[in-house]
Amino acid sequence: MVVRCWLIYLILHLIDKGSLQDPLEIEGVVGDSVILPCSYNARVLNPDERNAFWRYNTHKNVYDIENDRPVTEDQDAVFKDRIESFPSEYKNGNFSIRLNHLNFTDQGDFLCSITEVQKKFNRRLTVRASPSTLSPPKPTTHSRSSSMKTQPDGIVTFLNAVLEVFVLHYFGVFY
Repeated sequence: MVVRCWLIYLILHLIDKGSLQDPLEIEGVVGDSVILPCSYNARVLNPDERNAFWRYNTHKNVYDIENDRPVTEDQDAVFKDRIESFPSEYKNGNFSIRLNHLNFTDQGDFLCSITEVQKKFNRRLTVRASPSTLSPPKPTTHSRSSSMKTQPDGIVTFLNAVLEVFVLHYFGVFY
């Protein structure tokens, strides 16, 4: 039973850490910019290994980095003059990009492939309207306080605490 509790704790801990380091869902606002993260740091890549290819919905060329240099010749017209990368970060394995001037048509999946190490990172971008373009909500008698959340934050942290109490209560084990 103790082994099972430890296994559950380990799985929850790993899920929590992974979700903090590698977000899948990214939200942006029309007209603003977002960073689409893509990095590899298991080892230092040589300049000729610093190749990353960004694609939108699997087929549109967003941005390419080949042999430590940005390449935009085959970039889809939708992304021309809207993508920034961080060349000084390539040596650190950081191939993240900034997408500027967001619009609703940018919503979708962005895939970053780091070919030399066979890593792929999928980022799902959701674009919402600017708060200034939204009309103010109409008050209702059943409306919730704006400070209330509709989805639980930190569910993994909560489950972790419940597991600690369970282990301590039933087994008297400190870990």
